Amino acid sequence: MQTKKVSTKNPGELSLAGRKIESGIDVLERARIRMALKRYGERFLKKIYTERERKSFLEEKEIYFSIGFSMKEAFWKTLPADIQGKTYFDDIEILWDGNKLEIFLSGKKVKNAYLSYAFNKKNVLTTVIRYL
Repeated sequence: MQTKKVSTKNPGELSLAGRKIESGIDVLERARIRMALKRYGERFLKKIYTERERKSFLEEKEIYFSIGFSMKEAFWKTLPADIQGKTYFDDIEILWDGNKLEIFLSGKKVKNAYLSYAFNKKNVLTTVIRYL
């Protein structure tokens, strides 16, 4: 088994058999989304989620908003620094296809990403791994 030294400058950046892998992880307290929904309501939803995203949610419930918010954060962490500075919440879309998630960046489907999430009553954990 070959091993390669991982750059300490960006611990989220790995190299495997010549392929570059970017990873992003986010943990979100669901209470933060509940509070934003209660305090700002529709204004919060329009700022963070696109119309297409909201239509794809199985239900307009806090859990879908929490997973979507956290998944956007995790995906954003996989982007190169120069692109991160130009990318906003409405540039990243998390669409539900049944129970499966799909991610879009600036309207284009991201095909080289693995998305994962888990949640309990208090938190949402999301992971995005992007193969380059």
